[in-house]
Amino acid sequence: MSLALATYRLKNRIFSSILPSKTAHRTLNRFIRPRRSELKEWEKQAEAKGNRFKLNDQISAITWSSEVHSDASEKTLLLVHGWESRATQMYGIVPKLLELGYRVTAVDMPAHGHSGGDIAHAPAFIDTVLLAQDKLGKFDAVVGHSMGAGASGIALSHGLQTEKLVLISGPSSVENVLRRFSRFVGLNQKATEKFISHAEELVGRSPSDLDTAKMSMPVSTPTLVIHDALDREVPISESQRILAKFNNVEFFTTEGFGHRKILKADSVKNKISHFLND
Repeated sequence: MSLALATYRLKNRIFSSILPSKTAHRTLNRFIRPRRSELKEWEKQAEAKGNRFKLNDQISAITWSSEVHSDASEKTLLLVHGWESRATQMYGIVPKLLELGYRVTAVDMPAHGHSGGDIAHAPAFIDTVLLAQDKLGKFDAVVGHSMGAGASGIALSHGLQTEKLVLISGPSSVENVLRRFSRFVGLNQKATEKFISHAEELVGRSPSDLDTAKMSMPVSTPTLVIHDALDREVPISESQRILAKFNNVEFFTTEGFGHRKILKADSVKNKISHFLND
């Protein structure tokens, strides 16, 4: 743990006891403002291979398409990145998807990548997934990672339709995400409850309702759930708790890739390829 993080957590522990509501509000304001980072060289190359376009005034997306397949024969696939990530960081799995005949679209979430805005949260991710479907039509497959996987899973109960779904290292519950973050930054129990209530006031939706495991009806969509046993950012229990909600699901586990390297693992890319091609 860095000295800066240790100091930040110590301050939060102290002020959680003195000013729990104010400390929670300040923490939420930081949480909903994702950090942006410079594109890596391989991402710039991925960007150059795609076609960038806008879904609306704020939301940017990019499409990669194979020259082998005509527009009429191409299947469509949506990639949904995670928190503080962006569309191009999902490119590692794109070449195999193109080989399968998919036209691949990846959307930059609000306040991420090329999209506008300074604020993001789970409901904004969900709404953006649904916006992509509204603007581009039903996708033959949807692949999400991290918060993108969580948003895609929850979006199923809000109108998302797809023939196949792949959820990689995703949280199943928005409330669980908020509670893990509050513990990570040092908030005490009282400040944590304020943190969650402030989040509900901000987005107008209860975090406890944004939970894939609480979907009222079982999901018939063929689904592949992937998670690394040693994921320290999103525990594997988040994926395990949603399996019962899917009538047609396969659970694929890895060990040693963690939360981010899992997207570059050959075993994962091959598993996704086989699942989509089955």
